[in-house]
Amino acid sequence: MLATSSALALPAAPAAACRRAAPQQWAQCRPRRALRCAAASKEGGEAEGPSGREAEPPSTLPPSNKHVPYRAIAALAAAGVVDTAYLTAVKLLHLAPACPLSGGCADILTSDYSNLFGTIPLAAVGLAAYAGMAALAGRGAAAVAAGDDGAEAPLRTAVLAGGLALASCSAFLLYVLATQFPGELCPWCLGSAALSFSIAGAAASGLPRRELEDAAAPGAGVVATTLLLMFLGLGSPNGSAFAGGYDLDYVLPAVTTQSPPGAVGLAQRLRDGGARMYGAFWCSHCYDQKQAFGAEAMAAFPYVECYPEGLHKDTKLAEACQAAPGGLTGFPTWIMPNGEQLVGEQSFAELEAALEKALAADAAAAATAS
Repeated sequence: MLATSSALALPAAPAAACRRAAPQQWAQCRPRRALRCAAASKEGGEAEGPSGREAEPPSTLPPSNKHVPYRAIAALAAAGVVDTAYLTAVKLLHLAPACPLSGGCADILTSDYSNLFGTIPLAAVGLAAYAGMAALAGRGAAAVAAGDDGAEAPLRTAVLAGGLALASCSAFLLYVLATQFPGELCPWCLGSAALSFSIAGAAASGLPRRELEDAAAPGAGVVATTLLLMFLGLGSPNGSAFAGGYDLDYVLPAVTTQSPPGAVGLAQRLRDGGARMYGAFWCSHCYDQKQAFGAEAMAAFPYVECYPEGLHKDTKLAEACQAAPGGLTGFPTWIMPNGEQLVGEQSFAELEAALEKALAADAAAAATAS
């Protein structure tokens, strides 16, 4: 009878033994491992398996095999370098940007929203950011190939921070594009935004969940800092996005350069032919265009000021600017006698060609009418 009772009690022993086992052993208990857990807890003796062999030590969670796709990030950053290098060259050399999908991207790329703090080309900042990201990703790929976890660990954080900064900057610029240039398309801007978001997504995809959770607070700080810098750096060039922060009295900057050969004659031909340059006293590109013509040419320079009363809350464009053919979307905007618009700073050759084209069209129309 006692033997029978002991036999009946045996099935309950493993569960009780598992409860008495050390926490590490209890974590490993499963129904199919009950006998092993029971053996592991016997009188503090060594754990033995069903066959008398020493039981296997408790297993630990396998290390994460996720890796940041550094090579893909480097390729995306390299494409960003090409994009922003082209835009930087366009900006610094005062060229007309190619707009493969829309002719209106020149308005965006030459507006005052293309500069940080009114002087630093935004494309140049993007070029430096993409180049830095490409360098970081290249170092990360080399560290992974060499199996140097110590060197690779900080690069994971740096690449994620850089990706978040790029994505935040692009998000802000997309907001500006949607609110200040409605209906206009900028393939270069959209392409850069796609690259930025892809880099951020790739950097996050290579981190395990625990690292992402740890990076949440610092990442939010990176995003907030980037957005604040963009807000302060871009401000409200056209007086509408953040108009409440501007209260500028009208002060026309003096042109200090000497007119180069041909500048005075070109200014006179433009004025007499009916061409006009519409601008604003606070517009750096407008001032640069005047500086290109020089002080002597200002007497004949065909300039129309769009904010003669200053820039204050609820300030509106001057009536002459509101009535400009085709409307104004950025400064400076040259409008030729035939209504053709040239947005941004223009070279003398470009202005001369546009004027000759307009005058030839007017002459042809007059000959046809007579």
